[in-house]
Amino acid sequence: MSRSQQPRVVIIGGGLAGLSAGYHLNEYQPTVLERESSLGGLCRSFSQDGFTFDCTGHLIHLKNPYTKELIANLLPNAFNAHERLASIYSKQTTTPYPFQANTFGLPPQVVKECLIGFIETLQANPGSPDNFHDWTLQTFGAGIAKHFMLPYNEKFWKRDLHDVTCDWVSWSIPKPKLEEVVNGALGLTNKGMGYNPKFIYPVNGGIQCLPLALSSPIENIYLNEAVESIDASKKVVHLRSGRDEPYEYLVTTMPLPLTYRMLKDKPDSLLAAASGLDAISVLNINVGVDRPNISDQHWIYFPEDEFVFSRVGFPMNFSKTVAPAGTSSIYIEITHHPDRRPDVEELYEKSLMDLRRCGILQPSDRILTRNVIDIKYAYVVFNEHRQRYLPDLVSYLDSNDIVTAGRYGRWDYYSMEDSILSGKRAAELVASKMKAACASVSFT
Repeated sequence: MSRSQQPRVVIIGGGLAGLSAGYHLNEYQPTVLERESSLGGLCRSFSQDGFTFDCTGHLIHLKNPYTKELIANLLPNAFNAHERLASIYSKQTTTPYPFQANTFGLPPQVVKECLIGFIETLQANPGSPDNFHDWTLQTFGAGIAKHFMLPYNEKFWKRDLHDVTCDWVSWSIPKPKLEEVVNGALGLTNKGMGYNPKFIYPVNGGIQCLPLALSSPIENIYLNEAVESIDASKKVVHLRSGRDEPYEYLVTTMPLPLTYRMLKDKPDSLLAAASGLDAISVLNINVGVDRPNISDQHWIYFPEDEFVFSRVGFPMNFSKTVAPAGTSSIYIEITHHPDRRPDVEELYEKSLMDLRRCGILQPSDRILTRNVIDIKYAYVVFNEHRQRYLPDLVSYLDSNDIVTAGRYGRWDYYSMEDSILSGKRAAELVASKMKAACASVSFT
C-alpha cells in the first residue's frame, strides 16, 4: 500500500509514549509532532559544562517481558543494572528506604511508636478507606503515618491528604510484613521492597538514548511544532507555525486538560471536567559540584518541612559518564502548585543551604554549573474529580478517533515502562480502528 493510500496517523508529542506509539505504528508511516527542539519529552537529557542531566531522575524499572526484550533489542549492552540505594533523612538521621521497614537509628520513642502502631493495624478489622490519609493510618499505623508517610506526602502533594484518593498506592507504596517491620526496628535492613528495588540506566550519557532509539525507524518527525488547535470534525491539527496536519487517526500524549483546551467544538461540560483535573509541578534544580563522592546514594527523601526539597538524587551514581572526574552531580526536586510561579533564586539558595545543613554539601564545595527546569505537569493528582470524569474524557476523544497515551495523555501514574506500554496500546487501538474501518468498507 502506498503512502497516499494508507490512513494518515498523526502523533502529538515526541516523548516516550508518543515515540513508542510511533515505533509500534511504523508500518503506517506516522507523523510525530514535537513542540520542543529535541525529542524525549520529560525523558530528555542535556549536557552543560561537562555534566549530563536528565529532567529529574529517570530510571528504568522493568517487569514486563515485552519491554525487557524491546529495550534489549533497541539498545543491546547499553545499560548497567543497579540495586537501589535510597534513604530517608529525618530527625537528623539517615535510614534506608522504605521508611516503614527500616526505622532503626531513629530516636527510640519514634521506633516504638512506629512498631506499636503497625502491630495495631494487624489487630484491627478495617473497612475500605477512600482517601490517602485514612489509607495510610489503616495500612501502617499512627507511628509510621506521623513520622514519615503523612508529612512527606503533605509536603509533596501540597494539599490535604483527605482530598487525595488511594487508587494509586497498591503498586507504588509497599506494605511490609510484621517480621520485616520488626527486623527494620532492630537494624536488620530490609532490601528489595517496593516496585523499584532494581533499575537500569545507560552506561554512556543520559536517559534520552531510549526515546531516541524508539524514534530511529520513524521517518516523519517534526520538531519545534506546537499545536494551536485540533479540529476533530475536519480531522486537522493546526500548528502555531501555520502548518496544518490532516489525519484520520490521532494519538495525543499532551496533558489531557491541554488537549481539551485545544479541541474545537467540544461539549462545555467536558471542557470543565478536563480543566478540573489536577497535577503538581516540580522545580528541578540540577547542579554540578567540584568534589567527588558527595553521597553513595541514588536518591534521598526529605519528609520534614525544614528542608525545601522533597527529594534529591545523584546522577553520578547512575553512570560515571554523566559527571567529569573528581566531581558530583545532584538533581533537586521541589514541588509546587502549577498556577504559582516559584522564586527560582530564592529556592536555589535555600536548597544549597539545606544541602549543607544535612551534610551533603560542605562549606568549601564549589558549584560548577547549574540548570533549572520548571515542570508544570509532573505528577497527576488522584482525587474524586479524576475518578468521576476521566473515563468520559477519554471515551469522548476515542469516539472522535483521538487516542490518548502516556502519563499525561491518560492522566495516570506511569513509570517509564508504563509509558512505553501505553504507547504500544495506543498503537494497537489505532490499528484495530483501521482494520474495523477497512472491514466496514469491504462489507459495504
